[in-house]
Formats: sequence, C-alpha cells, structure tokens
Amino acid sequence: MNIKYVVAAAVAGFLFLLPAVSPAKPRVAVISEVGENNNFQDRMINEINVLMDGRGGVDFLRQKIDPLVSGEGEKILSTLMEDDAIDCIIGMGYAVSAMITDLMQFQKPVIAAGVLDRSLQGLPITAENTSGVKNFNYLQSTFNVKKDLTVFKSLYDYTHLCVLLPVLQPSMSRSVRRYLELTVQSVAPQSTLSIIEIDPGSMTKNIPKIPLDVDAVYLLPLFPQNQDHRMAPVIQEINDRKLPSFALMGEKHVRMGAMAAIAPDHNLEALSRRLAINVLEILEGQDPGTLPVSATTYTDNFVINVETLEKIDYFPAWAALEDVRLLNMDKRSQDLTLQLKEVIIEALERNLDLLAVRTDTLIQEAESGKADAALLPQVSLSADLTRIDENRVDVAQTHPARSTLAASTHVKQVVFSDDVLANRAIQRIMIESQQYQEKAMTLDTVVTAAHAYINLLFAMSTHTIQSDNLDVTRKNLEIALTKAAVGSVDASEVSRWESEKAANQIRFNDAFRDLQLARMNLNRVLDRPITRKFTLADIGPDKGIELMITDPNVYRLLENVKQARRFSDFLIAEADRNLPELKQIQANIRSQKRQVLNRKRALFLPDISLQGSVDKVLGEYDARQKTPSDLDHPWSISLTASWPIFTGGAHKKDLAQSRYRLDRLHMEEKNLRNRFYLDVRSSMETATVSAREIALSEKRLAAAQISFEIVQAGYAEGRNSVTDLIDAQNDKVSSEHAAASAKYQFVLDFLEMERAIGRFYFLDSLDEKQAFLDRLHHFMATTQSQ
Repeated sequence: MNIKYVVAAAVAGFLFLLPAVSPAKPRVAVISEVGENNNFQDRMINEINVLMDGRGGVDFLRQKIDPLVSGEGEKILSTLMEDDAIDCIIGMGYAVSAMITDLMQFQKPVIAAGVLDRSLQGLPITAENTSGVKNFNYLQSTFNVKKDLTVFKSLYDYTHLCVLLPVLQPSMSRSVRRYLELTVQSVAPQSTLSIIEIDPGSMTKNIPKIPLDVDAVYLLPLFPQNQDHRMAPVIQEINDRKLPSFALMGEKHVRMGAMAAIAPDHNLEALSRRLAINVLEILEGQDPGTLPVSATTYTDNFVINVETLEKIDYFPAWAALEDVRLLNMDKRSQDLTLQLKEVIIEALERNLDLLAVRTDTLIQEAESGKADAALLPQVSLSADLTRIDENRVDVAQTHPARSTLAASTHVKQVVFSDDVLANRAIQRIMIESQQYQEKAMTLDTVVTAAHAYINLLFAMSTHTIQSDNLDVTRKNLEIALTKAAVGSVDASEVSRWESEKAANQIRFNDAFRDLQLARMNLNRVLDRPITRKFTLADIGPDKGIELMITDPNVYRLLENVKQARRFSDFLIAEADRNLPELKQIQANIRSQKRQVLNRKRALFLPDISLQGSVDKVLGEYDARQKTPSDLDHPWSISLTASWPIFTGGAHKKDLAQSRYRLDRLHMEEKNLRNRFYLDVRSSMETATVSAREIALSEKRLAAAQISFEIVQAGYAEGRNSVTDLIDAQNDKVSSEHAAASAKYQFVLDFLEMERAIGRFYFLDSLDEKQAFLDRLHHFMATTQSQ
C-alpha cells in the first residue's frame, strides 16, 4: 500500500476525533434611551434571532443612555465604534437616531432606527431608496405626522393646536419643534401651534400648562412602553376639558380615550421586520449604505372613539366619516344596564299601546254604568221666568200676570223595557270582553318588548361582526398590496380588495344605522325619551329569562318525537284554558245571543214606563188681582205602555241581522281555534329546531373560522386565489351572524310558543308554576297523542 495514502487516512481520522470549533457569534450593540420601548426592541431582536437561527445566532449588547445628560450618548457611541468585538450598532428611538445622524462618518455598520423626518434632518437618499453613505443605514418612521394632522383638520377645524410630547434632548427638541412647526404651517397655515414637553416624572404638574385658548390636542407617546397605561389619565384630562384629540400611536391610544387616529396597527411590526432584514444583510457582509431606508407601509386604520365624542360633545361631519371605524359603541355614556325581564316588566307598566287598551277598559266600565243608570228613576227639575206685554194680561186664568216665575219637576221610571235590560246585560259582557282584550294586549306587549330587546342585541352583534369584517378586509388588502409590490399579483387584485373594503364599509354603516334604530325602538316601546342611552345584558337559552322549556321538569319530558307531540297536545289544552282571544270571542258570542233575544222580544213585548210631574208657580208680578195660580199646585202621573204594531219589517230585519252576526262570531271562534292550534304546533316545531340550531351554528362557525385562517394564509403565500379568500371570509361572516342569531332566536321562538298558549312561565308565581307542572305530568301520564 502506498505510504502517502496511509498517512492521509491517519490524518483524516485524527481530525475527525478533534472537537468541533464553532465560529464566533456576531455581536450587535443596541443603544436606546432610558425607559425606551422595550417591547419594540424585543420584537426586533426576536425577528433577528429567527432570521439568524440557521446561521449560529447573534449576541446582543444593550446600552441605555439618558438624553438629558450632556455627552453621555456620544461617549457610549464612540466606545462602541472603537470596540472591534462589535459588528453592528443600532440606535433606537428619535433621540439616539438624531445623535447618530449628526456624525455622518462611520467606522463600522450603524443603523439609526428612529428617524423622524428624513428631509427635515437633511439625510441623504438615493434613487434606489438607500442612504448611499458607507456603513450608514437609517429607517424612516412609518408614522406620518403630516397625514395625521391633515386628517385631524378634516375632523375638527382647529385654530390653536397643542402638541404633547416627552422631554427631549435639546438638539432633538429643536429638530422636533422645527419639524412640527413646518408641518402645521403646511397643513393649517392659519392655526397657532403650542408645543408642551412633559416630564413623565411630573406629569400631573405639567398637564395644566395647556393654554386656555387651545382647541385641539395632538398626542405623541409620553411614556415608555411598559408604562403606556399612564397615558390614560392624560387623555382623561384632555377629555374633561372637552378638547378633540388625535393620537400618533393609533388605535391603542384611541381605546384609552383619544378621539381619533389613523396610524396602521402594523407600523412597529413593519419597522422591526425591515430592521431585522437589514441587520441580517449587514452581518452577511453587505454595506449598510446600499440597504433600504423605509419599511413596508400598511393601509390606514382610521378609528374614532364614539364614547369620547359623547364626552367632549363634538361630532364630525358625515363627509369626514366615510372610511372610519367606530370604537366603544357599547361604552358610550350609559344611564343604566337593562335586563330582559326588567324591560318586559317596565313595558307592562309604561307601554302606551297597553295603557290605551287599559283606558278602553275604563271607558267600557263607564259605559256599563250608563246602562245601569237607565233602570233607575230619571228626575229632572226645570224653572221658567216669563214676562209678557200688558195688553196680553188676562185675568181670566190664561195670563194672570205680566211676569211669572214657575218651576216643574218631572220623574220617569222604566217599569219594563227589554232594550234597556238587554243593553245593561250586553254592556256588562262587554266589560268582560274588554278585560280579555286587555289581557291579550298584555301578552302581546311582553312579546313586543322581548322583540325590541333582542333586535337591539342582534343589531349590536351585527355591528361588531361588520366592524371585525372591515378589519379583516383591510388586512387582506394589505396582503394584496404586499404581493403587488413584489409583482406576484397585478393591480386588478388590489382593486378587487378596494371594492370589497368599500362594500364592507357600506355594510358597517348600515349596521350602525340599524343599531341606532333598534335602540330608539326599544325606547319607544318603554315610552322613554327616544334618544335615551343604556346598555343591555346579553341573553341566551340559560340566562336572562326563565323559559318554560329550560325548566328541567319540562325539558326531561321531551326525549323523543312522540313525547314532543303529546306535549303539543297539552299546550293546545292550555291554550283552550288560557287564551284571552278565545275567551273574548266567547264573551262576544254571549253578548250577541242576548242581542238576538232582544230582537225577538221587540216583536211583541211593550215598553212600559211610569211618568209624573209637579208644577209650581213660584211668583207672579204685576198681576191685576189675586189669581187662581196662587192657590193651585197642578200635578200629573201616567203609566205608559207601547207596542211596535207595524215598523215596515225593520224589526224582522234587525233580528235577521243579529242572527247573521251571531253566525259570523261562531265562524270566527272556530277560525281562531284553528289558527291558534296551528300557532301552538308550529311554534313548538320552530322552537325545537331553534334549540338544535344553537350547537350546529357554533360548530359551523368554528369550522368557518379555521377554513378562513387556512385560506388567508394560503392567499398570502400564493396557494389560494382572491376568490377563495373572499368566499371564505363571507362564509365566516355568515357563520358569525348565524351563531349570534341562533341563541336570540331560541329565546324569541319559545316566548312566541308561550304566547300562543296565553301565559308566560317567567311571570307565574311558584304556586302557578307547580300547578302547571302538575297538569303537565298528569296529561303526559294519562293522555294519548291524537
């Protein structure tokens, strides 16, 4: 064997046994201000670690500086520049970035990751969107102050704008102030600008320095990320002064109470991803001066806090709200929280339709009292003063004096009149009929109030669903814009999503309108001020109201179709027992029967009455002599009986007409029974289906959500088409509507079923419920289904 092959094999074996030596990890220094946004730093570091996972990883050196300590930042930066172990330096935040950009000569790769405005700070940019400066890269802020102030101006025509920002290093403060002055001058040349720097350590002491003539506030982040909750009191004080406000940081500060914002939620995400990619390429040897200086931008997230609008008592013009998403619709200033049962009880006390029917009952009782009065003596007293001319004075009795004052008393008593007796009987029956009508209206009012309450809940749910759907559409538009930027789709796909966004904005606006109308309708049902504000407690099959079907003693009897049919038979028996409409028409039949009897008697029975009168001359004046009237008190009494001998057939026609009306009432009774029997069985079938649909709709929603997420991810990666994603999104929205409406429809359907039998389980006393259950168990045990 050749000796050189033996040596080579031995050397190879020896090298194989030696321990592996890993290359040194690159080292990146991250400089930030004391209290700077650690969340953003962590996000950026995580992005870098993910990208470097297969390349051995990265070591990070974090350095903190206080921008208010003169020279501290420059000293740390100089030390890092001379440290050969540092491969890249990243300056986080506006102050550190401003310090870096002042150098403009760099010994090693440096990134200024928080440039406020490139043109204001005089930073270079090439046609390729790079700095063109060796070892230097910067990232332009993804926030757009000029756009913010322009949108703010369209919402509120401010004349004196105050900008709140944290205390900055003097050089940075001058740059920021100059930038804000130029921006306000370009957006609102006639407006005054006040800039207030707030020390986080003495926030409450500085907030009152906002000038009294300021009419709007622009909010920059005042605190480190881990103390961002401290923005809430600042915003609260601004709202207390009823000042419109606009937040640079977007939706999170709007949810704290700022009036509006337009910054996309993904700004920091885009910035951290761009920064991580640039760091990766630097560590792989690329010159920072050749890397992009701007991050991917996203579509605007235009949001307005409706609760804040209420607090500051300002509402923008409709034209400014075309593409806005309204937040905190359910957190506006509320008077109280309403429960379904409380709403129903209040409706039974205040609903005007029900009160009108109750008034009709009082009117009918008064009418019955009038019928009773016709059987009592009718007494009348009259007085007469007469004066005649002298030539007509007749001493022979006719006109014994020129002036005569006389009084008469008349009494009439009905001895017998079937018309009067029939009217009294009919009016008493009509009271009973009216009371049944009042009970029917009471039952209808319960259903009306429940419908108004649940329609408002459904409108609130629809508004939330459409709001979320609009957010999803914006995200899908961002995906399409990203794909269009790299050429994977053409402009038509972006236009398709712009069209979907506009269509979904219309649906959102419609949902907002329907929400306001539903709220007004509930106020109308309760006879409240039509614009009164309140919030509602949610309901479901097992909360908000006690339904008959949710009672375990009832539900356990419905284990199969046969038992359900027998339960329907029982409900029909209960309808016969309880329905006020049936009892009302039965009362009307009794009334009409009495009318028929009266028409029969009118053919031969007389009307008999007793009448009497007494006259008295109280005084005679200018009499020529004493007259007989001074001595006389004339009176009369008569008993009268009258028969209808001939009326041209009118009485017979009245009798025939009364009989036809009675026949018609019998037909109405039969028709009413058939209709309510159908209502009972159909409502039972509908309610049974509603109970099953709750679980199915929730299952459908879960599947639609998973499907949408898969298709959305596939669309972003190019595996699914725009049509696939739109179909999946529409199916998700439809499933959300179905799931939301299923539980509400369940309650409505079972309330309708209870209305069909003429009673509501939740309004019964414990004794009434027990009596109902006793009848139910007895019926189910002894009666066979028809």
